[in-house]
Amino acid sequence: MPRDHAIIFADLIGKLDALHVDCFKCKRSDCYQVQRLIEERGRDVKVIDWLDEISADCSKKRGAANMNDQCGVRCPYLPRVLPSPPCV
Repeated sequence: MPRDHAIIFADLIGKLDALHVDCFKCKRSDCYQVQRLIEERGRDVKVIDWLDEISADCSKKRGAANMNDQCGVRCPYLPRVLPSPPCV
């Protein structure tokens, strides 16, 4: 699977023990252990693909008539622990 500068679970090893997920629109707030995510899904899974998967049941995502009102699920601590990808 091509990486395309995406953050993958392997990038989190040694930087985060837990991955916090929040949505400011639907008020979702969860915490996932990075090691367990790697064991269950693999090291090379893109975080963005995983976020799409776990937010699939969000009422904002399914019922949003307006594209601007969809689920806003994010990992708020990722920018603090990972450097920005290089500009190409």
